[in-house]
Amino acid sequence: MVPTHRDPVELAVDSRHMLSGNLRDLPFPALLQALVGKTGVLELWRLENGGRYTLYLKRGEIRCLEGEHGFLDKDEAKKVLKELFTAREGAFEFAPKEAYSTPCRPAFRWPVDRVVRSLNLRLTREKIRETLESLF
Repeated sequence: MVPTHRDPVELAVDSRHMLSGNLRDLPFPALLQALVGKTGVLELWRLENGGRYTLYLKRGEIRCLEGEHGFLDKDEAKKVLKELFTAREGAFEFAPKEAYSTPCRPAFRWPVDRVVRSLNLRLTREKIRETLESLF
């Protein structure tokens, strides 16, 4: 019998296993994409900006984002997600949970797949704008 090796991202997508690693090996956009449809808690620390964050996911939606000083409002959360999207360094751990009560009120209810698409589009626009500005 040949032992089978399963990619950690694959495990996160189709099982109840914990997923941990570093953003240098699994960038945040790919990590988030792997968590589409999942319920659990994603912790991130040792980030380039020195921050530590906890994302609460429920049925594929980002419900809350918690920083070192408490839960972030929508504007703060969007800013942090944008920073995380381009982070090249930082430890993470995703712990699946069957069900839990969302710890913040009101919850964001942002679908993970839409967040990934939106941030990809926004960063692409910024890169194009920077390139054009450097040409003129």
